[in-house]
Amino acid sequence: MPTIDIMGTKREFRCTSRTLTIYEQAFHSDENPKVTGDMIADVMGKQRLDEDSGPFLTDDDGNIVGVIIDFTADNWNAEKRALWAMLKTQSEIDDRHGVEHERVPSYFEWDRMLVEWEPNMREVSNIVGEELNRGLFRAGAAASE
Repeated sequence: MPTIDIMGTKREFRCTSRTLTIYEQAFHSDENPKVTGDMIADVMGKQRLDEDSGPFLTDDDGNIVGVIIDFTADNWNAEKRALWAMLKTQSEIDDRHGVEHERVPSYFEWDRMLVEWEPNMREVSNIVGEELNRGLFRAGAAASE
C-alpha cells in the first residue's frame, strides 16, 4: 500500500474507481470550469508523446536527445485534490474492514490543516500518478464492454 508523509504522519492512500466518484462529488462545479470534476482529466490532462508534438531537444543531426518538462502544464491543485480523494478512499476501505485509522475530513478542512505542509510537489505528482495508473489502468484489469 502506498504511503505519504504529511506533516510527520505516514498515511496510506489508494486509488480505485470509487476515488473518481469521491473526487467528482467533492469538486465538480459549473461555476469553475477549470475544475471539471473528472480526476483523470484534471490530473493527467492531454498528453501527446510523438516526435511532432515537441517539446523535444534535438542534436544537429535531428536526433532526439532530451525532452523539455513544462511544470506549468501540471495542475498542482488537482494533484493535491486527487491525493485527498485517494486518502478518503483508503479511509472508506479501512471503515469497511473495521481497521482503526485517522479520519479524513472534508477537503477544505484537510487543506486548512496543511498550512505548514511543505511537500515536494513533483513527488506528490509522481505518487498520485503512479497510484492512479496502478488503480485504474493496470495491465490485466477487466475491460468494460
